[in-house]
Amino acid sequence: MLYKKVKHFSALVGIDVHLFDVKLKVFEHFGHTFCSRCPKQCDYRNTHLYGCYESVRWDNKYIYYCPMDFIFVAVPVMGEYDIPESGVIVGPILMGDPADFEKTYALPYMETARVNDLAEVTSALFSSAPRERMQSTGEFLNAIYRELELLPAGNEYPIDLEKRLQAAIVDGDEVHAREYLNRLLGEIFFRSNGDLAVIKARVLELLVLLSRSAIEGGADTAQIFAMNNDYIRELDRFGSVEKLSQWLSGIINRFISYMFEFGDIKHSVTIHKITGYIRNNYMNKITLDDIAEHVYMSKSHISKIFNAEIGMSISAYINGVRVEKGKRLLQDVSLTIAEIANLTGFEDQSYFSKQFKAITGVSPKKFREKAQ
Repeated sequence: MLYKKVKHFSALVGIDVHLFDVKLKVFEHFGHTFCSRCPKQCDYRNTHLYGCYESVRWDNKYIYYCPMDFIFVAVPVMGEYDIPESGVIVGPILMGDPADFEKTYALPYMETARVNDLAEVTSALFSSAPRERMQSTGEFLNAIYRELELLPAGNEYPIDLEKRLQAAIVDGDEVHAREYLNRLLGEIFFRSNGDLAVIKARVLELLVLLSRSAIEGGADTAQIFAMNNDYIRELDRFGSVEKLSQWLSGIINRFISYMFEFGDIKHSVTIHKITGYIRNNYMNKITLDDIAEHVYMSKSHISKIFNAEIGMSISAYINGVRVEKGKRLLQDVSLTIAEIANLTGFEDQSYFSKQFKAITGVSPKKFREKAQ
């Protein structure tokens, strides 16, 4: 039923719409997706898994870029206990000036406002669609049972195991981190005598431990704290061990994914948001405060990752975009150079000419003459 609904919606909007299985990290009909024939051959699995997870945090919809600079919209299809079991992925879409893309592959073009409208409509249609549960409480508890045999004898809490978990996270050792985490969960669930209040308190301690270790290992502080705030609010509402364990199984997978799988993707999405904001606002005054507010990160953090990923400062990138726009406008002889400076967001004609020559090697006047 859901697949049929997705097909009709895709035909209606004229854009690819597909179901993404969160547990298996695959499209249900991969051969029909753009990703199956994309020349980039990127790690599409983690790109779209990240989109699905983020959509849960951002009001059941998330707009993100892929490595080809194309736009996708992810909407979670929720199972029980607010865990996404799949995602409706809309896209790819071109957003921005088509001339900025090396190839467009005849993809649909949308302005930013229309993409936001599309995300809202998709969320309204699909975010509450029920599907058969893909991960049972029994599977989660069985995994802990398997690890229980490795717990030390006696009733003492295994502090050394907690330290090993911290070290594994800081070192980026996902295999051992999952192993130690399951063993600690076994400790919490099976040595609490079924006392839900005790289990909640220990789970909260474990989330704090995971957060500190992830940040020490290089995870984004704001991202981890935002996740934890959501989890702490959710933790208090569970009234049974069964419901808590089902919720926790999904939360642990999300936490592990953010720590070990999404670092590069998250930076990539942030960079795309920054460059997209600049391309859409180059004609106006742009401050670092404006950009930081747009991407929900600190100024120092976005400056650091932008320099690392792009190889230049944000201000240099802004000037580069403005000069490129200026080159096109210079071919219109009805515009004066002063008018072009104003249209491209420069403070005055003198500063425009200075930056133009620094980037292109010629003055705006010489460039116009050559273009003619």
